[in-house]
Amino acid sequence: MTVRLRSGSSVTLAVGDVWVIDVRVTDVDRLSYVDDPATVTITLPAGGTVEPVVEALGSGRYLATYAVGATGRYVARVITATSGTVDATAYVEAVTTAAQMPTITDLDNWLGPETHSWSDDDLQDALDVEASNQRDMCRVPAVYPKALRGALLRRAARHLALRAPRPEASDQGETGALARQYGRDSEVRRLEAPWRKLTVG
Repeated sequence: MTVRLRSGSSVTLAVGDVWVIDVRVTDVDRLSYVDDPATVTITLPAGGTVEPVVEALGSGRYLATYAVGATGRYVARVITATSGTVDATAYVEAVTTAAQMPTITDLDNWLGPETHSWSDDDLQDALDVEASNQRDMCRVPAVYPKALRGALLRRAARHLALRAPRPEASDQGETGALARQYGRDSEVRRLEAPWRKLTVG
């Protein structure tokens, strides 16, 4: 017999979400469910454990739920009587507020305040345009991931780099250097890949 998690071995949640731990116990060929009661123990980020109630949904099918109340890494261990154990993790973060989204200060630091002369209005415009485009291209969750944050800053840098050169900038100056660095940024595509919307048709 074998035990497995239908709900997956790793999930990302927001504070207040319910972690669903869906357990299946089958024969070795995974052709039929087998009765083998399971227990679930969750280790909390700050230490200590909880044991949520496990509901039997039918032969070989068990379900436990737990509302995550703090940020951090949770580990769940599922133990069956004769089919072994299986572990799962949940990474929990707080919902990102508007004030916690990337700002012109973040972009200024990203670019290097000593290496550019873009105005605050320029920086804000680049962030606004690229944040809008990122939302069009990606499913942006309530917990704004670090990968999307990094991608947005790179997007904004590229946006600025591809603007028409100003009189004081040349191909060898600030605009040309930024264009060479960000003009073809495959890193943005890599960082955003897990959240990219599927194109149908």
